[in-house]
Amino acid sequence: MSLKKNITGVILAGGKSSRMGTDKGILELNGRKIIEHIIHSIKPVVDEIIIISNSTNYDYLGLKVYNDIIKERGPLAGIHTALTYTSTERNLIVSCDIPFINSDLLSYIVNNAGRCEVAIPIHKGNTEPLCAVYSKKCTDRFEELISKNILKMHNVFHHFITKEIFISEKQSFYDPKLFVNINTPEELDKQKEVVL
Repeated sequence: MSLKKNITGVILAGGKSSRMGTDKGILELNGRKIIEHIIHSIKPVVDEIIIISNSTNYDYLGLKVYNDIIKERGPLAGIHTALTYTSTERNLIVSCDIPFINSDLLSYIVNNAGRCEVAIPIHKGNTEPLCAVYSKKCTDRFEELISKNILKMHNVFHHFITKEIFISEKQSFYDPKLFVNINTPEELDKQKEVVL
């Protein structure tokens, strides 16, 4: 079911991928590039998709691609860049290394985000800040945190009005792999083996 409720989808694909050794988003998984899995899941839920990346690897997708405004500062800089360039109040921000998310999960997060500044899914006791909804109002505060060198995602949320959205195996869209990260060649091979 399409939401299209004035929300931008943002894919963070600007990481160095030091553990993978190459750009994670363009690696293939089950016959499709990882970033294409993400686009497939996010597209029904948002009005527009943009990509935050410091490479030209994603130009072929025909989407707007923005370089980090503040360089070498990790995911916080990616979120800051996304919020700077988006034109919508709400923004669904997703990392490019979680290919098993699905549209129903993302719809659930968006539908339950409310009016808070940040809405973060909680899965098996872990926060998932790189699959969450962020308000454009957070832009300046992210810039301030980066300027103070507060860069770890889990250290920033007490600076915002945050809502936790609990994801459990009782939900119809649930899959144990929903938030599986692919960060290394071994993890990629393991996921290929699981599917085969």
